[in-house]
Amino acid sequence: MIRRTCILVLSLASLAFAGTKPADKPSTVVDEGTFAVFQGGHRVATETFIIRQYADSSTTSSQLKIESGPSGASLEQSSELVLHPDASLARYEWKQTAPVRSSAIVEPSNEFLTMHVESDGKVTELPFFLTPSAFILDDYFFSTREVLLWRYLASCKVRPNGDCDRSRFAVLVPRRRTSSEVFIEFKGYDDTPLNGRPQHLRHFLMQTEGADWHLWLDANHKLLRISIPEANTEVLRQEK
Repeated sequence: MIRRTCILVLSLASLAFAGTKPADKPSTVVDEGTFAVFQGGHRVATETFIIRQYADSSTTSSQLKIESGPSGASLEQSSELVLHPDASLARYEWKQTAPVRSSAIVEPSNEFLTMHVESDGKVTELPFFLTPSAFILDDYFFSTREVLLWRYLASCKVRPNGDCDRSRFAVLVPRRRTSSEVFIEFKGYDDTPLNGRPQHLRHFLMQTEGADWHLWLDANHKLLRISIPEANTEVLRQEK
């Protein structure tokens, strides 16, 4: 099953690995939707996202609203991830509009990555010894986890039993201004109740330097659920 899935997902994954394009260029929507974020059973945030394919490029754009941030005020952020056809980074932009304005841009510079951070009217440049092949995995934006799973499946090294090998990915977390690495592996198929009905989903484990993330994809390679037990957090795709 996984061998066939890896072949099928190659075409889908390639949609998310490309460069930037003007907004007026024709595009196809690869995926779009809304993730509801629950902590301790209470809804605390909402992410709305869209992944667009252009003739030779694609973008993953997200808007996030956290109902109550650390200060008790609403927190609003947006991001746009742009990748080249070879899966390397073209540009990543992150913005926060409330409660205070700040922004960050990550782009290649001399074969490595540079982040330009603007806060309180000041711009700071932070170099990272990561190549453009490193993946941007910023806090709170769950749609990029879907894109990383597509990348994992597209590069899948298949075991004799048909499963995918565990893979390592270098990542940059711009919001925390730090680099790290994650490991992803396929854990099998689960019958998971979602939106009031059982669904047969593929289960993946994403191991980070912090908590372990459990993610579930459906047969159309869409991310439907994320569970982070250590943080008592669950993320669910909302039906249209």
